[in-house]
Amino acid sequence: MKKLPAILLVILSIPFLTFGVIFLIAAASVPSRALVAFALLAIGVGLLIGGIRWLRRLAALNPELLKTSAVELAQRLGGEMTVSQFRAEYRVPRDLAEEIISGLVSEGTAVPEQREERLVYVFSGLRPSMAEKVCPYCGTELPVRTSLRKCPNCGAQLQIEKT
Repeated sequence: MKKLPAILLVILSIPFLTFGVIFLIAAASVPSRALVAFALLAIGVGLLIGGIRWLRRLAALNPELLKTSAVELAQRLGGEMTVSQFRAEYRVPRDLAEEIISGLVSEGTAVPEQREERLVYVFSGLRPSMAEKVCPYCGTELPVRTSLRKCPNCGAQLQIEKT
């Protein structure tokens, strides 16, 4: 898979780093070896950093991790998300982003909704809910912040309803 070249880069850095340290130790008696030591160390560090970054990027593209990240992004965005927002946030290819979101749709976590020319995925469990006090008899609606427990119009007990 794609991990093999990254692992080979990390493994290839080991001899460069080892010989770089050996030449650095040898440079104590022959100073001309210091240039070779620094060159070998620079190559080794470059290969090691490149391999580690590659492995981290592959780990970030894990489908299960991306599903969790998509739900977290939708939560930050108020329960709605588009494919392009997901791609921009996590820098994933379009086909992988569509695959992740279609997986969420098939699980029932998200529902696609067409709005003008764009397709928005709605995560109903993440949408913010509004609560208000409602009179069951006369239908009077009051904000939850009010300290009233009885309807000012008919005197019935107010009920809190989420919308």
